[in-house]
Amino acid sequence: MEIHSSAKKSYEIDQAFKNDDQTSFKKNIHELWERIKNIEEKIQSLNIWQQAESKNKQLFEPQKNQQNQTILPNGELPDNNQSASSTKLKKERNTNNQDSSLPNKQIQTSNVPKTSLPKSIIQRTNNTINILLLGETGVGKSTFINAFVNYLTHKTLKVAEQGKPVVIIPVSFVITTGNNFQEHTVKFGDLDSFNNEDFDHPGQSVTQNCRSYVFHFNHINTTKIRIIDTPGFGDTRGVHQDDINMQYTLEYINNLTHLDAICFLLKPNTSRINVFFATYLNQLFDFLGSNACQNVIFCFTNARSTFYTPGDTAPLLKSILKSIKIGEIPFKKENTFCFDNESFRYLVALQNNIKFDTIEHSEYNNSWSKSVEESNRLLDYICAKVSTYDMQGGRQSIKQAQFEISYIIRPMLEAMRNILRNSIIYKNDASSGSITLEPHILDRPGAICYRCKPNIIQIGKFLITRNPAHEMRKKCLSCPCTTDQHTRVDYELDYTHSKNRSNYDKDETEKSINLLLEASVKFAYFLKHISCSSKDDPFWIGIKQMINEENNLCGSQKSHDMNKILAEMLTELMHTFKKRFDHLESNKDFDKLYKIYELIKKIHQNPMVQVQINATKLTREIIMKQYEYEFPNDSKNTRLS
Repeated sequence: MEIHSSAKKSYEIDQAFKNDDQTSFKKNIHELWERIKNIEEKIQSLNIWQQAESKNKQLFEPQKNQQNQTILPNGELPDNNQSASSTKLKKERNTNNQDSSLPNKQIQTSNVPKTSLPKSIIQRTNNTINILLLGETGVGKSTFINAFVNYLTHKTLKVAEQGKPVVIIPVSFVITTGNNFQEHTVKFGDLDSFNNEDFDHPGQSVTQNCRSYVFHFNHINTTKIRIIDTPGFGDTRGVHQDDINMQYTLEYINNLTHLDAICFLLKPNTSRINVFFATYLNQLFDFLGSNACQNVIFCFTNARSTFYTPGDTAPLLKSILKSIKIGEIPFKKENTFCFDNESFRYLVALQNNIKFDTIEHSEYNNSWSKSVEESNRLLDYICAKVSTYDMQGGRQSIKQAQFEISYIIRPMLEAMRNILRNSIIYKNDASSGSITLEPHILDRPGAICYRCKPNIIQIGKFLITRNPAHEMRKKCLSCPCTTDQHTRVDYELDYTHSKNRSNYDKDETEKSINLLLEASVKFAYFLKHISCSSKDDPFWIGIKQMINEENNLCGSQKSHDMNKILAEMLTELMHTFKKRFDHLESNKDFDKLYKIYELIKKIHQNPMVQVQINATKLTREIIMKQYEYEFPNDSKNTRLS
């Protein structure tokens, strides 16, 4: 798990595998255990399935007695006339579904959750339920995720007490007991290896990045739940940090295939709701569009004190929802759910040998039962009453266009530079072939540091600056320079010399450059004046950086005639860009949004741009997986501490 969460450095991993004999021995033992485990699981699954067949109505029809359910809700079959997104969406990869510990020699039948699955779960075409979890800093999103999984795993507190709590996210909290209000600090889970949680600064948002947690219902059903934990809004570091957190969240979900629910977590009986909440809602639905409003649900934590109602928070929330311009967000009993996380904390406290009296136990027992009931109702609502929202369904919004443009800034700039390189080769020495761009995907977050000395390589008659990607976490792990001296990148760019003659003659060069330059000007204007996402023009900055690189290469001791011509052509390109941008800015004659999307689509068709975009998508997919934990579909259903 430490390797998966990148808590261990790469050199430590390499050191651990130096002893080939030891590694081979461990591998053989592991393979033997896996074979034993597979045989036992097949036998166990067969027994369960035979039991299920004999009780077909219990499995495939809604149950009337809630007390007989284990973890899943009752519900009706979802509407078959939902959008195509509900019936055909990409099956997402599983990169972390192996338990690192050795399996037990026997799997007890009594430990396997026996679930009465409703039709709304069983007949889902899409095998992953994606739930986006949002809320103010300090509302308890991480605790809610832990509690929610426990409520789905154990139908009663008595059953939960028989084993360890399911702790997906390490927890740390203070609980008071007795007449003297004795304080106990409770910790559960591996806090050291969980680098997403900042327990040392309780005034700040604990969750530092978006992170998702995937767990299975049981052995028989293949449906999984993915809960996406997000940084809280109302961050104590200020509005600027809230904007950064919002960008993290939107960028993360932009890479998903679909969303089933957008869950806002709140506390009941609050005297005010954070002022950033309305801004957060507007930004979110500006990005997703009004159709996503129907996927909103509201969950209230610590609701035992308000008899499992929203309390005084309800009128405040209604007032804010009325002010949202993007669309009507429902707030009613059907999409509102009230939980009490204190019963989960009680369960964890028991593991820390903290004693409670009989009255307290009775209260927490009732709280657990009510929270289980609400958990079942919530899943039933998502599966049976809400249509899956397709994230790849061709929606068009200003915010989404901003993301699309941000992905192609570097590919466009590098494509322009390389087109000019090949046009120079074509004009001066056509027989020497051409230069091809070769982007390499990254397996870790990366950035280029322009203060560090770059590598200089020679491709044909061109000198080329090759900037290696530094590994970035909270700081750069490759150099001592500060984070603001780094520029994020999604791939490393390499170059090869091809013997094939370039087709970039004068006419072809002008045609390609003009299209990329026109798009750069319109995209720059869009970012500055329409989406208002950038005070500085990233295209202008990028062109200037390329000119500086070429001029620096001209100062080297090697032959640089080609680079001198390229620097001159890039300088001319920069002047043309500035002239066209100023003209567009003064006339304010700007394209409609659909025209921007058409231009984005056209730019994607450029081969040099396309190969870099493909690398960007793969890198972001890999990095997303590093911020996801998928818990094995074993008899315990999740990783235990």
